[in-house]
Amino acid sequence: MDRPTSGYWPSRDSVLGAPDRISAVERAHALASRCLADQLARLVAEACGAPNALISLVHIQRQFVLGSFGAGRSGAGPAEIAGERSLCEAVVAAGIPIIVSNATQDRRFADTAAVRKHGLNAYVGFPIRDADDLVVGVLAIGDHLPREWSARQLTVIDDAAQLFTAGLAGEIDRERRTTPVPDTIAELTTDGLDELHSFTDGLLTSLQTGVAACDRNGRLVVFNQALRNMLGVEDGDRTDVEPDDWPGALHLFHPDRRLFSADEVPLRRALRGERLRDVDVLVLAPGRRPRVLSINGQPVVDVVGDRVGAVITAEDITQRRRTEQLQACELAAAQALVDTTDLAEASANALAAIGECLHWPHAELWLADELSGALAPVARWDQPGRAPIPRMPDHVDAGAGLTGNVWKTGNPVWVPDIASGPLADPVAAGCGLHAALAVPVRSGEKTIGVLAFFSAHTEEPESSLIAVLLGITAQIGQSLERRRAESYAARLARSEEEYIALVGHELRTPLTSIAAYTELLHESDDDEPLGNVRPLLEVVERNTRLLLAIVENLLDLAALDSGHTMLDLVPTDLATIVREAVDAYHDLAEENGVRIQAELPTDAPLVADPERLRQAVDHLIDNAVRYSPDGGDVDVSLDLAGNALALTVSDSGIGIPENELELVTRRLRRGSRSTERKIRGTGLGLAIATTVLARHGGTLTLRSGGEHGTTATARLPLRPPVAAEG
Repeated sequence: MDRPTSGYWPSRDSVLGAPDRISAVERAHALASRCLADQLARLVAEACGAPNALISLVHIQRQFVLGSFGAGRSGAGPAEIAGERSLCEAVVAAGIPIIVSNATQDRRFADTAAVRKHGLNAYVGFPIRDADDLVVGVLAIGDHLPREWSARQLTVIDDAAQLFTAGLAGEIDRERRTTPVPDTIAELTTDGLDELHSFTDGLLTSLQTGVAACDRNGRLVVFNQALRNMLGVEDGDRTDVEPDDWPGALHLFHPDRRLFSADEVPLRRALRGERLRDVDVLVLAPGRRPRVLSINGQPVVDVVGDRVGAVITAEDITQRRRTEQLQACELAAAQALVDTTDLAEASANALAAIGECLHWPHAELWLADELSGALAPVARWDQPGRAPIPRMPDHVDAGAGLTGNVWKTGNPVWVPDIASGPLADPVAAGCGLHAALAVPVRSGEKTIGVLAFFSAHTEEPESSLIAVLLGITAQIGQSLERRRAESYAARLARSEEEYIALVGHELRTPLTSIAAYTELLHESDDDEPLGNVRPLLEVVERNTRLLLAIVENLLDLAALDSGHTMLDLVPTDLATIVREAVDAYHDLAEENGVRIQAELPTDAPLVADPERLRQAVDHLIDNAVRYSPDGGDVDVSLDLAGNALALTVSDSGIGIPENELELVTRRLRRGSRSTERKIRGTGLGLAIATTVLARHGGTLTLRSGGEHGTTATARLPLRPPVAAEG
């Protein structure tokens, strides 16, 4: 195939065949050290993760191989390559590097022998010059698969070519001074050996790839600065460590955090004759962020094939693995949130998924309690096998500590070490925790909670991790709001159906009695004495009062729910209201044989509607007294909890089944035990109390003691929300 006589394929009589260049090639061939070239080819190939490397001098119609790696063992390639058009010729002719990602698709090189006969696909060649700046050869690496060469790899090849050029220039200068130049390390003079060591040290120091090598006894003889940085090893440390102590001394772990055994260390495996490719090693040096290294390695053999040591190269792939880890973390958290409908269980599952992916040993989820104005714990996670830390108080106030600070500001906070500083956490630090990250949980623009994680080692802020956790907390916020909306919608639909049925039932009962007894009165004789029909009139009157009470309460509830009834909010003393209600029920309690006791503060000021609060308190105490058997106890207490007041009314009565606790707060619904025992009631008392408290921004919770009483807790903010004041 004819080639053009310019560009990449010059005539051999022009550039390649120039007499001064041919003389320079022959002089370099006589002076260059093959041993050094072999070492350099091996190091460059390992550093770039390439299967082949070649250092050759380009003559006319042939190449002299000085050093090689691949295609068998190091140094085992041919001493000379026949003269066919080659990519190395093109490098020499151009005098600049040639970089090829896919030679089979490149029209300039697809028909070269290396591509056609030997299957070369990707290629990089950098020129080697002599002392007179003439291009005499090429340092080249190749791969049989297409690949993109990184800037770091190209820098390594360029540095190596320049170092070999400098070494060759030194040899030529010495030759010109009639100093004999040896071909092997054994023949080197002391000065030559020192220069070789200096040259090799310079190469190893310039590489960004970590390199380590050992002799046949496993003693470290090469341990470059890049590898020291990756392992967190100070200069002069760890190079004299016995092979059996490498895992512990250098903090080498498998990706699943199992400590390497001495025989599993990659350099040891290479020394046994294994060729290693892409072996992940986790480095957990104390006080440093975990790092993941990708290790390649192989044995080192001499010219007769005897194993004389081993070499490994290391590439820091921490960021790549971290990206994969964060993607897995986000997916696992999202899956955990949809696997269950229970918020507490879903939150705990999400914490576990995140903690296991990140290997952070402790996590907490806090959600805002609007009544108390504080954060309340919802879920926590501790790494299996690790003792739980004694944390999670009942509440955290805004601005207090790490979680309180994040809740107050709505911004994520990363603390590199919680052992000191303004956000120090002595409890967590005392349990071996160091770095902490807390991010806000938002619903729209509102911060409704905080997600906090703690690490077992100090760590500097990592923006990618913060971004991922902000995405996860957004999912938690959306999930929380969606669950609430679904719950409210289901309850509303259920309540509408039940309400219609129950109203009809509750109104029909007294109306039926009134109609029946009215019919009896109508059938009585005109001269019937009043005393004879008075019992009938009393039944009509009693059912009429019951009917009026039901209608009035239903209208009252409807007005409260719709907002048509405004609250008259004024400074109020809840302690006085409760005390008066307790006194008012003493007579009824005595009639039922119930002891009613109150433990109240001197005062409990808040802003509220006193008449409505008295209405709610009356219903709570009335229920406790009415549903307590003879000799029962009713205890009333009032406490301040954060920015809220908590009124607790406990009885030792018939109790409410667990599955009816939420049911009995609905309109016209009563517990099954009260209807079985025919205890009178309208089923509206707890519904009214719940609605009154809700209008004040409060809540009512019921806790069952089985068949041994019920505890009702009404919680009220010291000042109701703005909507209640409108």
